[in-house]
Amino acid sequence: MTVGTVAGVRRGACEVLVDGADTTIHCSLAPDLAVVQKSAIAVGDRVELEERPDAEPLVIRVRPRRSLLSRPDPMDPGIQRAIAANIDIVVIVMATRRPTFKARLIDRIHLAAHQGGARSAVVINKLDLADDRRRADIEAQLAPYRDLDLPVVWTSTRTGAGIDALRDLLRGRTAALVGHSGVGKSSLINALRDAEHVEVGAVRHKDGKGRHTTTFSALHRLPDGTWIIDTPGVRAFGLWGLDRDSLRKGFPEFDAYPCRYADCAHDAEPEADCGVKQAVASGAINPARYDTYRRLLASL
Repeated sequence: MTVGTVAGVRRGACEVLVDGADTTIHCSLAPDLAVVQKSAIAVGDRVELEERPDAEPLVIRVRPRRSLLSRPDPMDPGIQRAIAANIDIVVIVMATRRPTFKARLIDRIHLAAHQGGARSAVVINKLDLADDRRRADIEAQLAPYRDLDLPVVWTSTRTGAGIDALRDLLRGRTAALVGHSGVGKSSLINALRDAEHVEVGAVRHKDGKGRHTTTFSALHRLPDGTWIIDTPGVRAFGLWGLDRDSLRKGFPEFDAYPCRYADCAHDAEPEADCGVKQAVASGAINPARYDTYRRLLASL
């Protein structure tokens, strides 16, 4: 049985890096996989291939995953869209400017990573575009995530600042880079590889939003044994399979503040009965984090 790692996925097909090989091969998907491929196969999956004498190899089986980053399919929210599999860490890439830094995206991607069995880290790219005031403002918004022990790395692919620190954070792991279009994910991969192999895109001057350069997730191998999955830019990030229990686990700072009732939702209950609401009022819990929690709770 030939075994490999999925390096790219297309309709009814994928690129597979066979164990022990240096290049990928094009493979077809078995019919039972092709009909559900959005959720059944993702970059990073370990797959088994059937060799065929007169046709390209056929992916016949996906091995059990140790982690999965996924979200609802943008075109059909009832379908799970698998983004990256068997990852150790999800790197949430933001930018100081172009596009605008939006902390709420960190909450959603961090929660999705936690649900899928992976760790999270935050990269703030385009440091060269931020003056001291802008950096201080972003640092203030990052405070609750530092309290959750999420690593935060500031980088600039123009100056090289922070690239070594990011390389050290990811070394030997499999990481998925996720964020808005235009934040510089592909440029970061180029900097980490010290190469110019990955296509990069500009930001539209009209609205400051990024252009989609990476349209499919792709696997990149670094010389130091690190694997990086570059994912397409997102406008928003929905959460797949979110329920009240997984939502609570995504906000562990709430656990330090007991409520009068064990099943308190920290929402409509009177503040006198809710330790979490009292902690928000006193500043012990970040109000922005609590607001995100309530928004997600309402979506359920």
